[in-house]
Amino acid sequence: MPTRQPVDGLAEQAALACYLSMVVAIGNCMAEVCPPVGAMYRERFLKLPRRLGFDPTPEALRESREAMERDLSEYSTAASATIGAGLNHAAMLLDHLRSTEEKLTTAADLQRAFLQDLAEQIEIAAEVDQEADLRASFKHYAAGLKAYSRKARSEKLAMIEDLRTRREEIDDWLAEATMSKFIDTETGLLNRAAAERRILSEIGKAKPFCVILVGCNADSGASRLKKAAAEQIVKHLAERLAATIRPYDVIFRWSQDQIITIFEASRADIATRAVQISGWLGDDKCVLEIDGETSVVKTRGVVTVLEHITGETVDQMIARVESVGSLSVA
Repeated sequence: MPTRQPVDGLAEQAALACYLSMVVAIGNCMAEVCPPVGAMYRERFLKLPRRLGFDPTPEALRESREAMERDLSEYSTAASATIGAGLNHAAMLLDHLRSTEEKLTTAADLQRAFLQDLAEQIEIAAEVDQEADLRASFKHYAAGLKAYSRKARSEKLAMIEDLRTRREEIDDWLAEATMSKFIDTETGLLNRAAAERRILSEIGKAKPFCVILVGCNADSGASRLKKAAAEQIVKHLAERLAATIRPYDVIFRWSQDQIITIFEASRADIATRAVQISGWLGDDKCVLEIDGETSVVKTRGVVTVLEHITGETVDQMIARVESVGSLSVA
């Protein structure tokens, strides 16, 4: 295997700094233009400068550039589809609001006509001399007024409920447009939804690839620490894994105590690399901060490599990853 030569000299360092600044700017721009899709790629781009610090070689830069080109192509397609769907959704809501406005206008016209007719009928009834006829007229008009009131109330309540439903749809759509669906809020890593999306994308390329599944087992010493410990241990494990993989690879949180990354290569081609990663992760200690108390726990990283089988669907691939099982915090 050829030895990689690091980039030397002030010019090369300035060029690298400029390149990494551009990567960060592109990532931020992607997230702003189309948040639901862009946030996934933004996280990857923001981590690239840190990871290139472990391997700032011309080969690593070339590989990262090629990976960025693929990501930008994927982002362009996904963002266009998302924005198009949003525009279609907005157009549908506007059409519905126009229809509701027309219904309200028609209802107001009918109400005005009904009240005007009622006023005229009351005026006529006021000219009746017989008391019995007058009472009969008032009862008749009162019954009609009650029936109209019930109908108007029912129609308006239905329209109000419909408007409330549409408002909730708009709120949900805006929330989806401003908050990423692909970020794990507990660790800041890309989440399982992003991982499944990436697996689907890799299958579509019709090229060999492997899912590298890393599980972590730890002795927390107390059951009350389980959830908080799992979050911190996963973040710790992800940082250690980031130091061992290629600069342009990305890490996803797969489950409570599992993370994955994806290598675009066959199992045979990365077998040695997987063994190295397993050895580097191995046994370790993680410092936990729980309720103001500091604890040190022993951890054990377990690496599993699953190669995509030709013809295997994304659901089948995910099922195989799940079948590996979870190593929960004990």
